[in-house]
Amino acid sequence: MSAAPSGTPRDDDRLLDDAVAAFYAAQVEHAHLIQHLAVAHDLNPVDLRALKFLGALDEDRTPKELGSYLEMGTGAVTALLDRLTRRGFLDRVRNPSDRRSVRIELSADGFAIVGALRSAYREALQRSLPGESMETFIDFSGKIAVAFADIATEDPQ
Repeated sequence: MSAAPSGTPRDDDRLLDDAVAAFYAAQVEHAHLIQHLAVAHDLNPVDLRALKFLGALDEDRTPKELGSYLEMGTGAVTALLDRLTRRGFLDRVRNPSDRRSVRIELSADGFAIVGALRSAYREALQRSLPGESMETFIDFSGKIAVAFADIATEDPQ
């Protein structure tokens, strides 16, 4: 039996399966990196994910937004915020437009942790991505982020 010609559905399926396997392998190594950085900074991976989320935008977040991102309830988010505040990684600040609500902002130490993670990402990209492919990677990353968000909000099948 001969191999299917390039561009056939069978060949496209195999290529898609190879892409999924490669993406999965990258995710596994990313999880190892997160674990390594968390341990290096005496954090657990959920703490690091929280700091990463809080440092992703140049604006303060609410505990509710953090809980939604981490898929954690109010009590667990409160315990997480208490732990990170005691460690000096973030501050709770009253919302000036709504005195009943609280905003979360990273402290200098929190930004340092996020900076270490960003440095690791920059190094990984420099090692693995040719400069001429950077725009393609940025475009791909944006599109896959939207696809992941869309799929996450669909009803499970």
